[in-house]
Amino acid sequence: MLPTLRPPAPAPAATIPPAAACHETQGRLSVAQLDSAVLGRRVAYSIYLPPCYDADPTRRYPTLYLLHGANADQTQWPDLNVAPDADRLIAQQAIAPLVVVMPGGPYQPGEDYAAFILRDLLPHIAQTTRSAPAGSQRAIGGLSLGGWWALTLAAAHPDLFSAVGGHSSVTDAALIPRLALLGATAAPRLYLDVGRDDPLAPGVTAFANALAAQGLRPVFHLYPGGHNRPYWRLHTAEYLRFYAANWATR
Repeated sequence: MLPTLRPPAPAPAATIPPAAACHETQGRLSVAQLDSAVLGRRVAYSIYLPPCYDADPTRRYPTLYLLHGANADQTQWPDLNVAPDADRLIAQQAIAPLVVVMPGGPYQPGEDYAAFILRDLLPHIAQTTRSAPAGSQRAIGGLSLGGWWALTLAAAHPDLFSAVGGHSSVTDAALIPRLALLGATAAPRLYLDVGRDDPLAPGVTAFANALAAQGLRPVFHLYPGGHNRPYWRLHTAEYLRFYAANWATR
């Protein structure tokens, strides 16, 4: 049974100051750790908090979870310019101010990384940040093998994630009927992209076409490029725009 994701209890009203004008233009990127009961060890994660996060202690934020690829860790997404791209898009009011959580932890055989996300990470973030509790305010995506984990999680728990993305993703045909069973209205919004020179391109293309044939209307892009950080870095801002598309910018 999955734990109920409860936000931290608000401070007494008398102790909450009125929201002050904030002129910050940069969010905060930091690294933290949590003790994982599922994996039996400490797991590091990078976290981005938007500009003016501290200005209004009553405000809650949509939250995006971004999973790294194989043989990478919690530093991969920060290296792909998540923080500066988010800062710029927030300043332009192109996306909502949001929290971005980028967990580490190797994908080891026999370990259930999905259970770590659900049972350890999501409750931890709910207790330590002002993340909005509704699934409509939560999205998940990943690179390569992390994309497979993201798609697997969203297919199994569509109530927890409003959008899911697989970027140069490992794909699994078994996910197609699971997503199709949800239907276009209940399935999370879907985004898939891959570089033309990526060895995974044929599989991602076939996966996207199969989802479309089931009426799920995934966003799909076949771009120039390969399976590497320069390719992903070029599209990070686009990914952020997709995930935040239905979140209010104010």
